[in-house]
Amino acid sequence: MHLPYIQNSFIHIYNNGRIEGINNKIKVLSKVAYGYQNFYNFKKRIMIHFKYKSIETNSSKKMHKNTI
Repeated sequence: MHLPYIQNSFIHIYNNGRIEGINNKIKVLSKVAYGYQNFYNFKKRIMIHFKYKSIETNSSKKMHKNTI
């Protein structure tokens, strides 16, 4: 039944463990950070937590200007 999938796990080196870990950390942050007033601040907190550089888009710049 699951034999082809198990065989693929030995053939291919890719798995989704890292993505699942990132999703779990974001879910935990969202539970802890229920006090954020807007999505922009929550997104910044996620980027700080994972030490990623944020990419500013036009819509996020407009949203940030409107919240100031």
